[in-house]
Amino acid sequence: MSPVLLVIDLLVNAVRAVRNLIASLLPPAEFVTLTAAGTLPERRPVPAGVLRRYLPDPFAPAPQESLEEWRERLRWLARDRRVQGVVLKIGDLRGGAAAVESLRGALERFRAAGKRLVAYVATADLHGYWLASAAERLVVPEGAELALHGPRTEVTFLRVALDRAGILPQFHHIAEYKTASHRFLYPQMTGPQREMTQALVDGHYDEIVTAIARSRRLTVDEVRAAVDQGLLTGPAAQARGLVDDLAFEDDLPQRLGRGSRPARILPWPQARARLRLPYRWRGMLRQAIGVVQLEGAIVAGESRDLPVPVPLLGRRLAGHETVARAFRAAERHPQVKAIVFHVDSGGGSAIASEMIWREASRVHRRKPVVVYMGNVAGSGGYYVACGAGQIVASATTLTGSIGVVSGKFNAQGLFTRLGLAREIVTRGATAAMFSAFTDFSEHEWTLLRGWMEEIYTRFIARVAASRRQDAGTIETIARGHVYTGRQAHALGLIDAVGDFEAAVAKAKALAGIAADADVPVITVRPPRGTAIPDGSAAAALDALARAAEVLREPALLITPVEAVGTR
Repeated sequence: MSPVLLVIDLLVNAVRAVRNLIASLLPPAEFVTLTAAGTLPERRPVPAGVLRRYLPDPFAPAPQESLEEWRERLRWLARDRRVQGVVLKIGDLRGGAAAVESLRGALERFRAAGKRLVAYVATADLHGYWLASAAERLVVPEGAELALHGPRTEVTFLRVALDRAGILPQFHHIAEYKTASHRFLYPQMTGPQREMTQALVDGHYDEIVTAIARSRRLTVDEVRAAVDQGLLTGPAAQARGLVDDLAFEDDLPQRLGRGSRPARILPWPQARARLRLPYRWRGMLRQAIGVVQLEGAIVAGESRDLPVPVPLLGRRLAGHETVARAFRAAERHPQVKAIVFHVDSGGGSAIASEMIWREASRVHRRKPVVVYMGNVAGSGGYYVACGAGQIVASATTLTGSIGVVSGKFNAQGLFTRLGLAREIVTRGATAAMFSAFTDFSEHEWTLLRGWMEEIYTRFIARVAASRRQDAGTIETIARGHVYTGRQAHALGLIDAVGDFEAAVAKAKALAGIAADADVPVITVRPPRGTAIPDGSAAAALDALARAAEVLREPALLITPVEAVGTR
C-alpha cells in the first residue's frame, strides 16, 4: 500500500464524484454509437515524451483506437444501467483477421452482459460484415454496398524479372514450406507453397463463414452462396437473411424507441460525458497482470519504426534489447504477478529471436508467462513464444513457419550489363561469402547449409521442449509450414484458441488470482537503455540502415505468407 498513491486516489475520486453527480443529472444516452475503423492495434499507444503527451501535435494523424480501448469502453457501457445498448457502425476497417476476430468476441461478451447490439452498415467488405454480424439486429440502407468478396492472398514472383536484370538469387530454405525466398527463386508457386496457401485461405474462409452462419442462423452453404455472389445491395442481402431491416441511420431512434418516444442515440464523444466514471484505488493495488509487447520484425538491438515499409520486414522493428528490458521491468515490478507476452510478428533475425526466447523462458521460471499471438506470430515470432508456459492464439492468427531461410543476390550480371567493373580483394577463404558480386562456392554452400541445419535443429528442440513432444513429431509438422491458429491448435502447437482476454484469464489462473478478480492489466514500458530515434531525418536513416543489416544477416526466421485479405 502506497500512502502517496492513496492521497492521489482520494483526490481523483473526489473529482470523479462531482463529475458523476453532474452526469447523473443529464439525460442518459440510451444507445451509444461506436465506429469500428482503422488497424485495431492491440494496446493503447502512448505518446513518446512528456511534451508530446501534454502538447500534442495538431497536425499529427489521429491515433488508432486500440482493442484495449474498445474492451474498456464496452465494459464501461455494460456496467451502466442507464445504457440499453450500442449502435455499431463500420468505417474504414483495416485490421487484420485476428484483430477483427478479437473485437467480435468483445462485442459478443457485451451482448452476453444483457445489453443490445445493433449494427448499422452502409458499406462493408467481408471482414466488416463478419464483425457486424455479431449484432442482434443488422440494419442497412436500401442502397447499401456489401462487397462480400471471399478472402484471397496474392504473391508476386520476381525470378523472371531478376534474370532479365542480370541479378542471380542464391537462397537456401529449410524446409519445403519455408517459402520466404520463393518469390525470388521461382517464376511461380511451388507445389508445397500452393498447398499451404490454399489451406490458409480455406481456414480463414471457414472461420468467417461459420461465425456468420451461427450469428445469422443460416446454413454454411447459404453464407457461401452469398459470398460467391460478392456484391449485394440492401434488398438482396435482406432476401438472403444477411440483414434484418432496410432503413437510414436517422430512422434508428424511432425504431429503437419505446412506443412513440424515440430512443436517445448519442455518438461516443457526447455519450461519455453522461456516463459515470468508476472510482480507482491504485494505492491499494496488490497485484496486476503485465503486458510485454513484441510487434514487428525481430531484430538485434533496439526497437525502431521505419519511415517506410521494407520488403519482408514491414515498418516496425522489434529489438531484442528493448523487449528484454520490458521483461526485466515486469519481473522486478512487485505488483505484476503474471505476464502476457503479446507477439505480433512474422519473425526476423535468428539470433535476436533466440535472445528473446531466453528472456521469456528465464522470466517464466519466476513469474508465469502466457503468450497471446496477434495477427501473425510465425517463424521467429513462434520461436520467442516457446519460452512461455502457455500459448493462446486467435483462430485466424498465422503461426508456425518453423524453418530457416538464408542467401543473397548476386548483382554481378547487372553490373556487367551496365558496363561497371567491381574488383574484390580478400584474405581468408570465405571473406567474400556474402558479397553481392560473387557466387557462393561449393565450400560456402556447404558451410551455409550446415549452419542453417544447426539453427533448424535448435528451433525444433525449442519447440519440442515447449510443447512437451519429441523432436521427431515436431519435425513432421514443422518444415516451414504456416498454419492458422485453429490448425495449430489441432496439431498441438498452441494451447488454446482465444483472444487477449483468454490469455489474461490463463495468466491469472497460473498466478493463483481468482478468475473474477478485478485485476488491472498494464502495459510494461521498457526503460530506455540507449537513445531511441525520435522521428528526425537522422533517426529515419538510422532505422533504414538497421533494416538493411537485418536483411544481410546470414539466417532469418521469417514468415513469408502475405496476409489473407478481403479487399
